[in-house]
Amino acid sequence: MVRILGTKGSRRRHRNQFAAILSLVALLGLFLAQPAFAVHDETFQLDGNTAVDPATHIGTGTQSFDWDSFFDASGNSSPVLPDPSLPGYSASGFKRDFNLKAGGAFSNLDTTTYTQGSKDIDNVAAWVCTAANNVTDKGDIMNAYAVAYTNGAGEQFLYFALERSSNNGDANVGFWFLQDGTVDCDATNGTTNFTGVHTDGDIFIVSAFTKGGDVSTITAYRWNGGANGSLGSTPAGTGGDCRDPLLGFHDKICATSNEVTINTKWLTNNNGKNTGLDNTLNHGEFFEGGINLTTTSLAGKCFNTFLGDTRSSQSTTATLYDFARGSLGECKTTLATQENSGGPLSIGTGTVSSGTDTATLTVTGVAKWGGTLTWYLCGPIDSPTLCDAHGVQVTSRTVSDSSPASDFVSDAASLTSAGRYCWHAHFEPDADSKNAGVKAADDDGSNECFTVAPVKPTLTTSASCEHDPCVLGVDTLSDTATLSGTATEPGSNGPGGDTGLYKSIKATNGAAADSSISWTLYLPSTPACTGATKTPTGSPVTVSGDGTYGPVTYKPALSDGVGVYTFAASYPATGLTNTTAADPVTCANAPNGEKVTVSGSASSASQQRWLPNDRVVLTTTGGTTLAGTLTVTLYPSNNCTGTAVSGQTYTFHPSGDPSGSVYQTTNTTFFVGTNPDGTAGGAAGAYSWNVHYDDNNLTDPADRCETSTVSPITDSP
Repeated sequence: MVRILGTKGSRRRHRNQFAAILSLVALLGLFLAQPAFAVHDETFQLDGNTAVDPATHIGTGTQSFDWDSFFDASGNSSPVLPDPSLPGYSASGFKRDFNLKAGGAFSNLDTTTYTQGSKDIDNVAAWVCTAANNVTDKGDIMNAYAVAYTNGAGEQFLYFALERSSNNGDANVGFWFLQDGTVDCDATNGTTNFTGVHTDGDIFIVSAFTKGGDVSTITAYRWNGGANGSLGSTPAGTGGDCRDPLLGFHDKICATSNEVTINTKWLTNNNGKNTGLDNTLNHGEFFEGGINLTTTSLAGKCFNTFLGDTRSSQSTTATLYDFARGSLGECKTTLATQENSGGPLSIGTGTVSSGTDTATLTVTGVAKWGGTLTWYLCGPIDSPTLCDAHGVQVTSRTVSDSSPASDFVSDAASLTSAGRYCWHAHFEPDADSKNAGVKAADDDGSNECFTVAPVKPTLTTSASCEHDPCVLGVDTLSDTATLSGTATEPGSNGPGGDTGLYKSIKATNGAAADSSISWTLYLPSTPACTGATKTPTGSPVTVSGDGTYGPVTYKPALSDGVGVYTFAASYPATGLTNTTAADPVTCANAPNGEKVTVSGSASSASQQRWLPNDRVVLTTTGGTTLAGTLTVTLYPSNNCTGTAVSGQTYTFHPSGDPSGSVYQTTNTTFFVGTNPDGTAGGAAGAYSWNVHYDDNNLTDPADRCETSTVSPITDSP
């Protein structure tokens, strides 16, 4: 049984009868299983208020959301869309269109009203705004808001609403949904032209409603062409009051108003300027509506700006009064990227792969989109500078809503320099997507940087001596150094070289690591490594990549002393980018291979020898004096025969010499054994001196043969 409320013939009774019919039709719809693409039987409550009433079931849908679901008491989007708690809703916007005086009282000044002559049929640039102190109450907008929705079947919807200050008459309202996010006007500083332009596919909706809360008609038009286009004269969709059951369940566009006083979560103003700000709206002061863009052939676009207005009539050439411009932001393109280097990286031998970069591209507001996704790489760059399109292009691909995930992963680039690198990605929509309102986008720079570290080479050395053992003052010391693990230096012929930036990316002409190896030689000291040092000949040696360098040499002088000589070497890699200094070989940590013991010592050797000489004494009888010739001769025999030893004949001439005079040979040249120079002298055996004296006055003595035998000479240490 259907209960009929209200007095007979009343509007309320009439509508409740329609409600009964609506219920029956709803039941029938369940059996027929007709597709639900109506405005008022989706999930939004088009019921003439802002509050979420108990869920209703109109048609095949359940209506669980109202304006309170999307905005907080300050008019902020809450939650920010998209949000899983509001499935299908992609964007929302709220605009408060009144000012406050100091202290918070309502101000009559409104800086967003049209000047006379502004028409909806004109392009945006022809609209002009001005400030007004007394906007007609019934035409003064307090708040305006809108939300975008896409149902499970992919159909696009727009819902919109505004509040007026007074219900002292019927009203005509319009709503523009514009793709250009720059459309705006503020006459705070005087009369001003609007900024922004029309885009093909902008939507204009116009409606009339009474002070009692009835909506007679609502009509949608399409803007055709761009900035120099025109508003279509043929409606793209028409409808009536969303609560009128005669609309059925498949209405494409409808609107409604409040028949009773309603409360709002946010501040508003009603009953003219008399009651001040509160949270109530009298009947006929609230207007809301919705449109199914898909069934009105208005789909395929996304909208960034909504603009509600009040006007003299529903005509597209009507005089315009007040407007409230809000940001819907439905056309959202977000691009976030994540580098995949797996870093930190090492430059290795001089070239390393950058790894790839993955882009997450999200386009909301349209079902179909396409364009070009381009990746750039910058580096080395200092933190915190991020990359931009001045970087080296690595990859460019055509992508769309149907592209596989692999299309959103860049190629890798070869890097030839250590340092910090950052990716940048840019999405440029194609012409059709731009016409649909899709915007270009760049990544936000986070998670896009990675570091390539230089390499640390290894330095080993090896010392040696000319001979073993190594003799002081005789031998020369030498040392070689082996350098390994260097990297080639950054190349300069990469594609970025054309701009002078990032020329090492994709370069191929990197030179070998240079700089030089230097040696220091520590002379023997106690404690070790505290004495004097020398620079070996040949140090430093210029380096060109990995290899063995040297030798460097040094011949210790006698004054340097004997002991342990220690080589130390270093490779500082001065001025290099990809290769750092090697751990030096110092005197303190030098391995045994860097230490050379130099020796030098004195020794003695001896060999006995004899210097044959003879002593002759001449005496006389009675002590007379001597006068004559004495000859003393050395023979290498035991009997004074044979050939006399050369140079060993001595002649003396006594003349008045007293008896007992002594005469001695002075042999200093003939040695038995070893000569002074170490050569062999006379051989061991018998040697004899022959003594012969002829006196001038006395009887001569007989010759004497004095014999000595020298046994073989044996030396013991």
